[in-house]
Amino acid sequence: MKYVGVTRQSAADYAAITAAVIDKLRALFPAIRCQPILAYGRKETFGDSDILIESTHLPPDWIEQVKAVFAPQDLIVNGDVVSFDFRAMQIDLITTPADEMEFAASYYAFNDLGNLMGRIAHKMGLKYGHDGLWKLLRDNDQVFAEILITRDVAKTFALLGYDHARYLQGFETLDDVFEFAASTPYFHRQIYLLDNRNAASRVRDAKRPSYTAFLAWIADKPELDRYTWSAWDGGRSSPERDAERADWERRIFNDIFLEARPQYLKAIEEHDTHKRAKLVWNGTLVAAHTGYQGRELGEFMAACRASFMNAPHDAALSFEQWVLTLTPDGVIDQVRAFQKVWS
Repeated sequence: MKYVGVTRQSAADYAAITAAVIDKLRALFPAIRCQPILAYGRKETFGDSDILIESTHLPPDWIEQVKAVFAPQDLIVNGDVVSFDFRAMQIDLITTPADEMEFAASYYAFNDLGNLMGRIAHKMGLKYGHDGLWKLLRDNDQVFAEILITRDVAKTFALLGYDHARYLQGFETLDDVFEFAASTPYFHRQIYLLDNRNAASRVRDAKRPSYTAFLAWIADKPELDRYTWSAWDGGRSSPERDAERADWERRIFNDIFLEARPQYLKAIEEHDTHKRAKLVWNGTLVAAHTGYQGRELGEFMAACRASFMNAPHDAALSFEQWVLTLTPDGVIDQVRAFQKVWS
């Protein structure tokens, strides 16, 4: 928002402006939670004010109401973030579902801390973000399911090796934040180096002053290297890395987060069912018995699925499960029977 006169503000001015924004938001939406993103205590200047606002119960015209109350020169909507100017400062309202507020507040706090902690999660084969701790299940490079492991902040910190009670005390300096980021027993400096990141992450984090400052801070501290990971390059698969992540996967779903295990097992079972069904129901087979190709083949196969879903059938069976009840000849009979009514 550099074209509307916003500037960096001193800590005192930032605190006053943020408090005024919070007061106006609470008066405007009394039933909606909103809170500033925490910063370390001795941060001297602020380029913007980041505020979480609960999105679940916001009225449909809430942005228009914000415009009316704050009268900004400009207001920009970028995904989940609504940015506008107020008292020469950029205000970023980060809309967040009610059930993600606590986790998002923790993830976004203290500059790049969430991003730095996320490197440990990544080495475990997990995704740590503002909306929770996730496991992405893959078949080779294809993600076939995203499993929410937890949105419990304390349990997430414990898994990643961080002292949540210490985190709750806050931090006075950026070095304090860095010390906390490096405090996990799973820390090793190599997993943070830009040369060991994939291309997208390398480009993104190279532009982040806090991340590059962290790299400088760890550069001469070999004593921080407490844990040996199988490989540094998070973008490449290897038998060692895959075995390491499989071990973490077993520990997470078998021993630590048992509440996520049913969803995990269901996703694996559904994926296995889809793979087995593809062996007997696929474009090659359908094309061989119908003569359809290209778009016509795709439309026919989609119509077959829709016909099954709309016809009386055992509600406990998915289309793929139903296919697996058929013999090979039975699959061909179904294809030919449907072709007669479709064409």
